[in-house]
Amino acid sequence: MISAKDSAYHPNDPTEWRWTETTPLIFSVPEARVLGNLYVASRPNLGVALSSIAIGQGICRQAYEIDFSDAQMHLPAPKVFTGYELENGLRVDVTDAPHEYRFRYAYKGGDECSLDLTFRGIHRPFDCEDPAENPLLEKPEGHAYDSRLGDQWGNRSAGATHPSGHFNTLGRTTGELILRGKRYDVDCYDCMDHSWSRRTEVSRRAVAYLSACFGPDYGLHMAVPLDLVDGETVYEQLRFGFVVDNGETFGLISAEIGGSTTDMLPMACWVSATDVRGKVHRFSGAAIAGHPYDNFNPSHIAFQCLMRWQTEDGRVGHSELANIFGREFLHARLSRSARLAA
Repeated sequence: MISAKDSAYHPNDPTEWRWTETTPLIFSVPEARVLGNLYVASRPNLGVALSSIAIGQGICRQAYEIDFSDAQMHLPAPKVFTGYELENGLRVDVTDAPHEYRFRYAYKGGDECSLDLTFRGIHRPFDCEDPAENPLLEKPEGHAYDSRLGDQWGNRSAGATHPSGHFNTLGRTTGELILRGKRYDVDCYDCMDHSWSRRTEVSRRAVAYLSACFGPDYGLHMAVPLDLVDGETVYEQLRFGFVVDNGETFGLISAEIGGSTTDMLPMACWVSATDVRGKVHRFSGAAIAGHPYDNFNPSHIAFQCLMRWQTEDGRVGHSELANIFGREFLHARLSRSARLAA
């Protein structure tokens, strides 16, 4: 179970240079077709962090079409993870751990972008590594190592020497964004999370993170390994997921996902997911904004879109679907040399 202390750095072996803690936030302005990301990955034992801010409007099929990007590596790592300001101008304050955060940013290179956003969770954070919350951990395949998920990135730690953890929270983000002189009111629902582990940045992994949020009372989040079959993105079996239903959180036990892509961006998607109560949740979505987010991590590309989701009974919500591929995962399947070798 996640508690307030899980917003902070976690105990770890100080000689383990790979120890990493992350905090991403996804936000949007659906009426303006704006999708934004804030990302921090800190390696406190090395004393460095990377941070990326990316904001795109509409469908950007190429990375150079994104409206604003500020990705910086080798920033000094924050001393604490609950209240800090990075050298790139991003300030993060945990105002009510573990489910309320404030994010402020002003681009130091000019006045092209600034923001002030507050995230408030609509439920208790979901602990992906607690069998009491994630029912898939009761099955062998639920905790088996999957190389597509990386070193403790979606894989549970093999031992107590290097523990791992990951919580996800659906919530409401409010505030303002100023993008190239234009001000936007932000009032959206999506997911933020915090992960911690010994993490090796290999690029052979592939996983989809899908959030479908319909308001303060209902939403789903799930992680699903990916494959490429004849160049098409295929969603495989659920790794973990949950639904928030009127303030209560229920683990998912299965999900079927299908969809279509353009230039790897997920343009359409349908989902049928079953929770521990046996309740089935069905919805579909179409992209209204999206871009290849290729600088949040040098070894990965997140082909992400802001989806307009709709349930069978007509509820509409807007939140992100990100198909995240390691670069070597892509190169081994799509490069010219890989095709010739096949």
